Amino acid sequence: MVLIVTQHWWPHGQSEKVGKVYLDVMKKFPDDRTISKPILRSAIWAVKDAMFSTTISSIQPGKVKESMDLAMKRLLMMSESIDGFKYEINIAYDLVEGMPLIGLAAPE
Repeated sequence: MVLIVTQHWWPHGQSEKVGKVYLDVMKKFPDDRTISKPILRSAIWAVKDAMFSTTISSIQPGKVKESMDLAMKRLLMMSESIDGFKYEINIAYDLVEGMPLIGLAAPE
């Protein structure tokens, strides 16, 4: 299994705007289950200097590039619309998918 994990931070005072922009982003760039399947749509909490959220989706086989492209389109729209919005995108591989990345055979 390959996952795409996105993390997002924004100033506390921007939370209402983040919610509104998120709805616009999802209308413009809706989920495409041929690319990825949401596992955790969004978990949100407050951290010391900002609000934080994370999303996790399972990427369909052979669709890492397409999943990254969709995430980038969404997050660029968010960052262009919200002052102080920051994000990270991570691709996480489970043991079977990840072992070849370090030169080992995947266990059966």
